[in-house]
Amino acid sequence: MRVLDATARRILDRLQLSVRPGSTATRQGGHRSPVLASGVEFADHRPYVPGDDFRRIDWRAFSRHGQLVMRQFEEERDARVYVLLDLSGSMSRGAPPKIEIAKRIAAAFAYVGMKQFDRAVVIPFGEDLEREARPLRAPSDLPDVDAFLANATAGGPTAFPQAVRSLATRFPQRGLAVVVSDLMTAKGFPEGFRTLGALGHEVRVVSVRCKEDDAPDFQGEIELHDAESGQKLRLRVSRDLLDAYAKEIKAHREGCRDATRRAGGRFVDLDVAMPIEQMLRTAFRGDEK
Repeated sequence: MRVLDATARRILDRLQLSVRPGSTATRQGGHRSPVLASGVEFADHRPYVPGDDFRRIDWRAFSRHGQLVMRQFEEERDARVYVLLDLSGSMSRGAPPKIEIAKRIAAAFAYVGMKQFDRAVVIPFGEDLEREARPLRAPSDLPDVDAFLANATAGGPTAFPQAVRSLATRFPQRGLAVVVSDLMTAKGFPEGFRTLGALGHEVRVVSVRCKEDDAPDFQGEIELHDAESGQKLRLRVSRDLLDAYAKEIKAHREGCRDATRRAGGRFVDLDVAMPIEQMLRTAFRGDEK
């Protein structure tokens, strides 16, 4: 089965990646560079986004249409899209498994990036960055990326701050950094999101979760196995313990959301039970409670 089937691609063909001007590289592509190109005449408008230079707002267009738009005089350069895919052991849980949904979301961001003439690359991580997929720049590259993701498996621990440090070394150009993960590690993710922002990346976090994560259906005395470290823990599960867990997981997700926003990024939660069209539209819209 393909990670991105024809139905998913039809949905994605109607979606776009919005990347702020500062997240651009140096090759020709589908996004505007923040550097003015000399001798270039007016080319187009784009919607105003917070942080844009208000001096370049087209006030005449605003008086006609009542919408803030930016005048475009820049040469087009491509945005580098880094899709960081969590392959840690906890991603194997859920129905369907979180890893299968995460693969589709990762491929979706890479596909839309390619569609907009960007350089997009999917990079799995666990304890560190792993070997990346072939960069996706044309439809002819899609089968290679699809095969790469189809063969990816979840297992082992997560060390997201180390993965971010490796990203800075291996891929020094800033761009759009999309993190697709279940965030099921107590420490490291907020720190990593802040570091991505400090490195100049635009940050998108797609949290993939399942019912087991939010409300585990455990009762009585049980033995738990950590999906990432392999450690075992025997305990008696009570209603009070489950309520305390629910509060902890909620606080953890909110901490990740807050760190993403402080890094200037967008955060979104996806449940594996969502219909695929709702899932894709929500992932690209982002930053919803």
